[in-house]
Amino acid sequence: MTPDELTALTHRPPPGPHRAPITVDGETVETLADLPPLRDRLLFVGLNPSPVSVAAGHYHQGRLGQTFWRRLMTAGVLPATTATETADDALMAVGHGITDLLKVPTARDEATDAALTAGVGPLWQKIAIWRPAAVVFIYKRAASISAGRALTESWGHLPGVALAGRPCVLMPGPYASVEQVDEGLNFLRNLVAALPVDRD
Repeated sequence: MTPDELTALTHRPPPGPHRAPITVDGETVETLADLPPLRDRLLFVGLNPSPVSVAAGHYHQGRLGQTFWRRLMTAGVLPATTATETADDALMAVGHGITDLLKVPTARDEATDAALTAGVGPLWQKIAIWRPAAVVFIYKRAASISAGRALTESWGHLPGVALAGRPCVLMPGPYASVEQVDEGLNFLRNLVAALPVDRD
């Protein structure tokens, strides 16, 4: 990795929009830029951006994405008054970060396992550089691909799964039961409360 690439990877951008170009098969594709966490904060990892999110320049702007932001507000990760349209900016403001396993946008969860698996190495590298306290997977498929195996856990800490030495956590799925969501968000609330106060 060149010094310029390292600088770009560690840069925490100002409030959005967060659109950024990448090269895919020789063509330029617009996607969402990585929003790195501060050290010892949380890194949230999705599957890949949706076109509606890329157009808006902000993460998770679809229906399921809006649910994700509301859950972070319920868990106390974000202030209850956070606007979902710019919630990624609020996430950065409290020190956390967000990225995707695969940066190529698709309208639905259409990426192949091979394409997603190719994103594990780059994700591992980002985690090694950013050194978050924990990696929080938003969707089980991203967690399973990153773990290299099927996961039996519905939410919470993933025993035996670590990326670049960082523990991994799974959020309740978008269609989880109310009980699972409540338990999972309480776990997330406790995780945030346990984060180090000193970020240096």
